[in-house]
Amino acid sequence: MYGSPPRLMSKPKLTNTNLYRTYLVMELLRSQNEREFPLQLASVYFWVAAHNGCKQQDVAAAVGMSPSSVSRCVTWLGPQHRLEHRSGLKLVRREVDPVNPKCWRLFLTPKGEQFTNLVEQQLTMPIKDQ
Repeated sequence: MYGSPPRLMSKPKLTNTNLYRTYLVMELLRSQNEREFPLQLASVYFWVAAHNGCKQQDVAAAVGMSPSSVSRCVTWLGPQHRLEHRSGLKLVRREVDPVNPKCWRLFLTPKGEQFTNLVEQQLTMPIKDQ
């Protein structure tokens, strides 16, 4: 009659659910009131989440970052961003090591534990073809 009907755009087929889950986790990270969530920050967060109570120096060795870079990330993940006008993410807290007062121990805050649970849900939930 008047030509062909308009073609409906189809969704792309999901071909790798693990990568899609990774994408969902990255979107969760970006939802933490940060437009940017650098991979260094994510590496430090995930290491601490997997090793709650670890020493800060162990994080530096594990993620291959300098101690000062890890310290900046921990500050950002904590209550105060290194830039004074910005708030931290409040996911991690630092405590002095009771055995060695020159070391810091890193722990998830209650907000960090809740966020870790959200990440774990994203990693285990059934995925429909998106």
